Amino acid sequence: MNKYEFVDEVWALVPARSGSKRLKNKNLKKIKKLSLVARAIINCKKSKNIDRVFLSTNSNKIKNEGLKYGAEVPFLRSKKNSHDNSNDFDVIKEFLNKVNNAEKKIPNHIIFIRPTTPIRESHVLDKAIKKFRSLKNYDSLISVHEMNEPVHKKFFIIKDKLKTAIENLTLDQANNPRQKFKKSYTGNGYLDIIKTKNIILKKSYLGKNCYPFITQTAIDIDDQVDFEIAKFFISNRKLNV
Repeated sequence: MNKYEFVDEVWALVPARSGSKRLKNKNLKKIKKLSLVARAIINCKKSKNIDRVFLSTNSNKIKNEGLKYGAEVPFLRSKKNSHDNSNDFDVIKEFLNKVNNAEKKIPNHIIFIRPTTPIRESHVLDKAIKKFRSLKNYDSLISVHEMNEPVHKKFFIIKDKLKTAIENLTLDQANNPRQKFKKSYTGNGYLDIIKTKNIILKKSYLGKNCYPFITQTAIDIDDQVDFEIAKFFISNRKLNV
């Protein structure tokens, strides 16, 4: 079994594989002359509370883009963790194991920064890190924003029939005005912060206690429409990158 030395640092990990299907070369697409990968790295480099910035990718082209903007890319991600259905836990675990083998140390915390959520501010990253470090008995922190409509007004279609997403809620109840329901929140990809001990020792990504860090509405780019919306917002807002 590998031995791990945990150091009191926060390392950013930017996941950016190649092979996106709905939007080709998604992570290298540019908004105002900066690729999505570059924007994520620059945000992390401007943070006052991030000690090191790493890029996890299976692509030499993306690796070179990351190196250009100051990220560390000590290895390429394995093929088995570079598929559409590869999960965050396995990507981070692979990173931690390979870095530990090379450096004999890993950080206490990883902040996971997805390039596909490009409307991001470094001071918000700092605020989230400070908040997480002040918390007790929390395993992780993820960013969320309020949904336009509460989850109670969402549905499944099962055998050509509309079914409420919330069990035991009738269709008539779900049809009530949204003000009748509690606010609902969705994870938005702005940032995740995790304790690396959970990955290594407990084999868990978010753990049992996850703190909801509320941000402004974030755009997660999955297709061309999302990209055009993000481009519009970035072009019309004063961001620090």
